[in-house]
Amino acid sequence: MSYYLQRVFQRKVAVPFTFSFFLVALHVSAQTVRRNSTTKPAVAVSAPETKDPGTHLIGWTLKFNEEFDQAALDYSKWLVHPPANLIPDGLQTWSPDAIELFADQAHIVARKSDSGYTSGFLTTFGTFAQTYGRFEVRFHMPAGRGLEPLFQLLPIPNGDVPSIDVMNATGGDPRKALFTNRWLEGNVDRDYSGSYQVDDLSKGFHIVAVEWDEEKIIWTVDGNERFQSFEGVPHQPMYLAVSLAVGTPKAGEPDAQTRFPAAFDIDYIRVFARP
Repeated sequence: MSYYLQRVFQRKVAVPFTFSFFLVALHVSAQTVRRNSTTKPAVAVSAPETKDPGTHLIGWTLKFNEEFDQAALDYSKWLVHPPANLIPDGLQTWSPDAIELFADQAHIVARKSDSGYTSGFLTTFGTFAQTYGRFEVRFHMPAGRGLEPLFQLLPIPNGDVPSIDVMNATGGDPRKALFTNRWLEGNVDRDYSGSYQVDDLSKGFHIVAVEWDEEKIIWTVDGNERFQSFEGVPHQPMYLAVSLAVGTPKAGEPDAQTRFPAAFDIDYIRVFARP
């Protein structure tokens, strides 16, 4: 089953927080029509996975394509730290060394040491942003309490709202895909969020995508529509941000069963626009 939760709270002012929420059932299923093109070779895994459908999508034009098939990260596309005005959640220190490329994939690797946790952050801030379109990632996430992989759209020129969480889950519950759209009304932060029980995202590779236009945001998981937002739809360029955080409020702190190093494996990230 799925649900959505709308929240309202005061932002950056010293007044009491206000919450309002409601819960409804949502069960929708839609198949995105696609056609095959040149695809990347499949990586052997021990569980069923969603195959790479290729870069040709009916009704869309490819605008950004990162296959991670080079020997080194393309720094003309990516920065390896958050923008100065962005402070992500988590106990980790961001390290460029946490970004590893091999087997035609990017691996954001979280590690634990006596001095704490390190992990990686990738962003196209200053190199690529787009208003509306389809934003798609094929990935394998790590299991384990305290781990939170995230593929997010963040606003140009700066700040953390509006934002769209394209792909989000926690290692403690990798069968639950999380969806959130955040926006600002005056000094009030609002969001429209929900979840859907899916196949275990820590088993095999999966595809999560957002289709965002002037009126709505639609999330799909492995080709099936799972969530929609018609409120607070942003109308400005958004850049890409990809990370693996440790010990966030959402994921909790790692426990004795959480294994390190832990990797968020990314096969590709593709962005499309309407012709």
